Amino acid sequence: MTVMELFRTDRRVRIWLQTVTHGQLLLSVVETGAPTRVDLLFKVVERQCVRSEYDGLVVRRPHENEDFPPDAFVLESGDIRDYVCAAGFVWQEDEQTDFGPAAMVAKMMPLPFDPPFPVRAAFPDWAPTGPAIPLGDLIDALSSDTPEPPAGFRHLHAVVVRITPSVGREITAPVAVYLTRGEAEAAIRAEVTAKAEVMARGAEHDARIQDRLIAQTLSDTSIERWIVPVPVRL
Repeated sequence: MTVMELFRTDRRVRIWLQTVTHGQLLLSVVETGAPTRVDLLFKVVERQCVRSEYDGLVVRRPHENEDFPPDAFVLESGDIRDYVCAAGFVWQEDEQTDFGPAAMVAKMMPLPFDPPFPVRAAFPDWAPTGPAIPLGDLIDALSSDTPEPPAGFRHLHAVVVRITPSVGREITAPVAVYLTRGEAEAAIRAEVTAKAEVMARGAEHDARIQDRLIAQTLSDTSIERWIVPVPVRL
């Protein structure tokens, strides 16, 4: 019998995240300076025998003469033979980014746009807002030959912002949607640059009062930005 090898890497693999929701286990290959990251996702995990880190990893189905449950995925690393009993396994390799979770991580989040509990309690009618994508651009994106997400889906890229002022309530909300991750990252960089210019203008010795006030407000406010890939059904 030929053993089905599902994944192989010589890079270091670590447990990245595990959730009770749908029994999900996420392993990731994340290295400083590497151009890509790799995510390995097990869905509906029933049993597992795994360690926190592997120096190289092969994910495969068991040999006939190995004592593993029939639904096991074997995690092989050197002489190590661990396993995960799960309903499914998928993996993806994506470009490294500093802007929030990769697509595989986002898939583990049941409500990627859902704000934290204090915001939900204060604003029970909260709903995502942001500019709409022109219909023509959306049709072009959905019918293009770009790399495919899960079958039948296309990823759009939403920029989510968390604003934490020194006084007042924290707010988390999506603010824009882009057709490509590159466009979303460019928009974030442009916004960060604009903020830095405002801060610098307010710090000048002859700055106007309103510029000083705006700069001080920005200085007292924490602004986090990240990108969430949103699967859209074709």
